[in-house]
Amino acid sequence: MWPKCINNLSPIKGNFREEMPKLLKVTFNKKGIFNKDEMFMTIRVVNILGCCNVGMYFDCPNIPEHHSYEATGDEDYDAGRYFWLDFDIVGMDGKFLPLRMVFNEGDADCNDGFWGVVWERNTEEIIANIINSGDCETTIEAISKQHINMYESQEILIPTIFDSDEGGGLLDQIIPAQGTKLEKIIRLTIQFFYECIIYLHRME
Repeated sequence: MWPKCINNLSPIKGNFREEMPKLLKVTFNKKGIFNKDEMFMTIRVVNILGCCNVGMYFDCPNIPEHHSYEATGDEDYDAGRYFWLDFDIVGMDGKFLPLRMVFNEGDADCNDGFWGVVWERNTEEIIANIINSGDCETTIEAISKQHINMYESQEILIPTIFDSDEGGGLLDQIIPAQGTKLEKIIRLTIQFFYECIIYLHRME
């Protein structure tokens, strides 16, 4: 059963069905890619459900102990925002894996990384953990062997269009625990989400 807070999320403004394809086109073009057939993205954002504070979701898996202790019983506790989104992984075989992710961006004053979890959207099975693993560092840990194997066996393209050319970008702070394709795709989804939010703010 999904957490009750999901019914009280604050929506993020934006027409994502239109703006995300525009963002992808701009990003690919900056990398010198103009052929639409080459603009393949292994993820498809289905819905950005919204965001909430820590106090609204005490039971988030992988919440750091210091925040869990401080947040208990305080619905106004503020330590970063939880972002909720539904997305699909698009395999090279044309099949879609429906997922739901929640992650908290962390508290800069605590030098947090991100934390949260990824579920299979239809079964609510936990597919991967998002772990605050160090000084502003995040680790993506895939735990479903079935889904790990599903993508390891495919010659799936994981775009690097959002990688920082100079290093030091967001992706450099998010570590795939085992280096699996599933972990790298989840990492890409987080980065893509942030790029989309930044893009929308620039368009305002």
